[in-house]
Amino acid sequence: MIGTLTDPIVLTMVAYFALTLAVGIWFGRGAGEGYVEFTLAGRNLSLPVYMMTYFATFTGGGLTMGIAQQAFVEGISAQWYAMTQGLAWMTMTLFIGFIYSFEVVSVPELLGRVYGEYTKYFAGLFTVVGQIALTAGQTIGMASVLAIVTGIDLTTAFWVSVVVFVGLTAYGGMNTVAYTDTLHGIVIIVGMVVAIPLAVANAGGVGTITGGVPQGHTNWIGVGLVQIGTWYLMYITVAGAQQQMLQRTWSARNRKVAMFGTFLAGTVITGYGILTAAAGMIASAQGADIESEMAFAWTITNTLPDAFAGLLLAAAVSSVITGADSFLLAGATSFINDIYIPFRGGHENVADDHLVLITRLTIVGFGVGAALIARSGFEIIVINTLGMGIMSVLFAGLVMMLWDGTVREAGLPGFIVGGVVFVVWEFGLGSPELFGQGQVEPAVPATVSAIITIWLVSVAYNGETFDNETIRDLASQDMDRLSAGDVTSDDD
Repeated sequence: MIGTLTDPIVLTMVAYFALTLAVGIWFGRGAGEGYVEFTLAGRNLSLPVYMMTYFATFTGGGLTMGIAQQAFVEGISAQWYAMTQGLAWMTMTLFIGFIYSFEVVSVPELLGRVYGEYTKYFAGLFTVVGQIALTAGQTIGMASVLAIVTGIDLTTAFWVSVVVFVGLTAYGGMNTVAYTDTLHGIVIIVGMVVAIPLAVANAGGVGTITGGVPQGHTNWIGVGLVQIGTWYLMYITVAGAQQQMLQRTWSARNRKVAMFGTFLAGTVITGYGILTAAAGMIASAQGADIESEMAFAWTITNTLPDAFAGLLLAAAVSSVITGADSFLLAGATSFINDIYIPFRGGHENVADDHLVLITRLTIVGFGVGAALIARSGFEIIVINTLGMGIMSVLFAGLVMMLWDGTVREAGLPGFIVGGVVFVVWEFGLGSPELFGQGQVEPAVPATVSAIITIWLVSVAYNGETFDNETIRDLASQDMDRLSAGDVTSDDD
């Protein structure tokens, strides 16, 4: 615990949260004007905003608090968790350009256009389940961090967090999420670039830190080459298929913004983990008698001026919220777009203003539901892992769109096989280590098996192929109608 509500650090954090609310409310104005405006920010995110929201979505507790925690326990090699992610995003830049050319709202929608309605429902269901589970996990994380760094009780911290991120997301949709992400991203990037070198200097310099940590903590590949490689491959599937990431891609102003913004976000995050890992190693070298999850907060509060520490901690806590609101918006969008709208007979049978209202209500419902799951103590890790795995396997379907021999009927069998492989690898085999060089992440063999299955079915079965240009044209026509609000009025 850092202090009471009169502590300078806490006061700085409170002021920062107030600024976050103001930014979210201001930029969320007009979000209710249409479904595309609400879910995709009108497909008009500029390069700086796109880059920052892409960066902030996965920079939450895991890449800030989490890497510092791991570095406190295991050393500098924890930074690969961020570096592999950045390298994967940079690699995906060209594929992001391909995906952007399809004017859709969700990943399951695109897969449904290629592989059929059953595939869309399958993908939509697991996307919704996975995003709700991720939201619940982030809810637990942000409440814990908020309680630790402010000293308020966990229950109060929990419900304050829930009200803030659910309320802002339901109010402004992608506009609010993207612009609050931008605020947090700018503060935490600039803050870390300034703060960590200062913290290193105040701790006695690099030599003092490396000399004060346990043996092996300075080994840059301590986590193992296999672990590094499969983290990289796993994050390619995250960037290439998961709704919370591609929803941003389709929100970009144009193809160049989507591609260049993804590359820039990857470039920044490639070095980000070194900074957060350094924070964990400083706490270790200084002999901090703390729980490992406190490593980041301990370093920031013990090596920096109070106001600076408060600002950086506020941005770090807020970055956890950016993960929660991103997952929440993604889950609600997929539910409405891939389950609710088809149930109502298609976009042409549902008024635009009705879609915005139902999306907002879904956000509130999913947000409260995720919070109650988190509070119940229910073990969500299995659902979370399974949902993430299936969403990663969907990448196989998008990759196979590049081969003109792929048949429509091959998609669903590929995803089912990939899902089974994921479950067996993760829950049956326990994600085994290879050659003592780290675990193989289950998303990797699952996605590979899905790609092989789609290829085999396509070769063996004389089914219907598809044409990407035709799919693009149909998707573009539907998007134009949605953007113009050319749907049935509730009064008709």
